[in-house]
Amino acid sequence: MVRKLINNKVIRYFFSAGIATGVDVAVYFLSFNFLFSKADLQFTNEITISAATASLVISYTCGLITNFLITKYLVFTESDLKGVHQLMRYVLVALLILLLNYLFMSFLIKVLEWYPTIARIVSALTIGLLSFIIHKVYSFRGPGKTKGDVSV
Repeated sequence: MVRKLINNKVIRYFFSAGIATGVDVAVYFLSFNFLFSKADLQFTNEITISAATASLVISYTCGLITNFLITKYLVFTESDLKGVHQLMRYVLVALLILLLNYLFMSFLIKVLEWYPTIARIVSALTIGLLSFIIHKVYSFRGPGKTKGDVSV
C-alpha cells in the first residue's frame, strides 16, 4: 500500500507542494526577521517597500523554484520538454493558479460568506487539483503527448 501511494503522481504532487510551502514559510520568516529586520526598504522619499512585501517576493520565489524542481524530478519525470521551457510554463501556470486562488477565495468569502480559513482550505485543494492537471498536460507534457491528453 505504501508503494502504491509513493507511485501516485497526485500524492507526490501534493507532497512536493507541501515541501515548497515549508520552504516558502521558512524563507519568509528568515527574510522578514533577519534579512530585513522587520524594517521597510526606503528607496526614495516616494518609494518604500514594506519588509513584509519584500520578504514575500523572496519567499514566494524560493517556494516556486523548490516546487518546480521537486515536481520536475519527482512527479513529472517523463516530460521531454527542455527544462527552460518547463520553467517558463510552470511560472505562467503558477501565476494563473495564484489568480484563481484569489478569485475563488474572494467568491467563497464575500459571496457565500464562508469563514476565511475554511475558504482557504477548500480553495487550496480545489485549485491544487486543477494545478496538477494543468502542469501534467502543459508544463510537463510527456513524450509524444499532445495538449489534449489528460490521463491522471
